[in-house]
Amino acid sequence: MISLDLNPYTILITSFTLLLLQKIITLIGKSTIQSLVWNVYTSSPLLAQSKSIKQYAAKQHEIRTLTHEQRSISAQDEYAKWTKLNRKLDKLKLELQDLNETLSVEKTKVNSVTNSLIWISTVLPIWVMRFLFRKTNLFFIRVGILPYCIEWWLALPFFKVGTIGLTCWMFAVNCVLSDLIFLVSFPFKVKVAKPEKPIKEHEEPKVEEVETIEK
Repeated sequence: MISLDLNPYTILITSFTLLLLQKIITLIGKSTIQSLVWNVYTSSPLLAQSKSIKQYAAKQHEIRTLTHEQRSISAQDEYAKWTKLNRKLDKLKLELQDLNETLSVEKTKVNSVTNSLIWISTVLPIWVMRFLFRKTNLFFIRVGILPYCIEWWLALPFFKVGTIGLTCWMFAVNCVLSDLIFLVSFPFKVKVAKPEKPIKEHEEPKVEEVETIEK
């Protein structure tokens, strides 16, 4: 088995960067990233090599052109020309609908590739690091500075008390990053309306009792 002997500082920074990237992707959302990749794929002339994408763009342009031309003429004065343009538009819209189904399949493939790249660039390296450097001492703490049960827990799963390994470090980084992201994103979240006391629909009006004075 090939052993990698990296500086603990390098392992700390690399794992922190990967976990930070994971949190940023979670904050942005995979669906947003997929939409961005798809937009780049369909708009870039270097990437959009698909025949269906080119046909879709060409037919969209043709529909816009014919629609503009149809609106510029009167249906009453130039009925024959207007009808001919209308038939062309109907045919193009049907062809565009068929292409939509083809593009939907292609979009699913692009989304799958995007998910795979995200997994390969963030999740896979973390698991590889956990396997390769699971017994690497990253740094030490002075024994006795914390209660023994905490020091014992921090040394899990392979180290002596006072040693901090990659598992504990990643757990601590995950907690800190989650809290920081929550503090940063909380002011931008949608405000929740203040709860109000529900009004009873069939609430009977209160009748004040009037004391009668006997004569």
